[in-house]
Amino acid sequence: MTTESFKDKVVFITGGTSGLGLATTKLLLTSGARVFCIDIHDRSILTLLPSPNLAFHHCDVSDPSACQSAISACIQRFSRLDILFSCAGILAPLQTVVDLPISDFQNTINTNLCAAFYLCKAAIPHMKEQSGGAIVTVGLINLTRTIALDHARDGIRANVIIRGPGKKFLERVPAGRTCEPEEVARAVLFLAGDESSYTTGTNVALVIDGGLTCQSGIGDFTKL
Repeated sequence: MTTESFKDKVVFITGGTSGLGLATTKLLLTSGARVFCIDIHDRSILTLLPSPNLAFHHCDVSDPSACQSAISACIQRFSRLDILFSCAGILAPLQTVVDLPISDFQNTINTNLCAAFYLCKAAIPHMKEQSGGAIVTVGLINLTRTIALDHARDGIRANVIIRGPGKKFLERVPAGRTCEPEEVARAVLFLAGDESSYTTGTNVALVIDGGLTCQSGIGDFTKL
């Protein structure tokens, strides 16, 4: 992956002010991309990463109309949209089905699943006009494969990554450490870039987990 491998590509990133989103934004900027970052948090990323190739838009991704507006704002700013990386997510309270409030369940589903649907629904028509694009999601295997099948003939690729475990599972990770955001970000750029131009809707997601699934049973995430 060369320094200018994403030169002039326009990348739309959710959750871009922290964690994986921030790490991916940094890597893309150094690779020549123009990045449109959305987040529910503040605009501090513009101070942290001052660049004419970075734009920020405040957005609650659980709101479908806000997602549509954000995609439109990206097109207005950069005139195109080549890559969509949906990585915004939240953790629901660790409670039983009986104890978990319905509002918390709905908020988690809207943020972690529905947001990717809303954004893809808004972004794909623009990608079709450009005769192609790339979509990368985090953990949304079936949604991503559906998009890959629906739009393969439109030149749109869709792939999914599975992030490594947190500290809770550290003792079970063969690599002996947790996954760094920058390591996942490099996988995102691979799936979004020309190096994976013939890769879409893969049966096995690109897993960055230090060997945990290999030890637990390849592809069997139920054993985690």
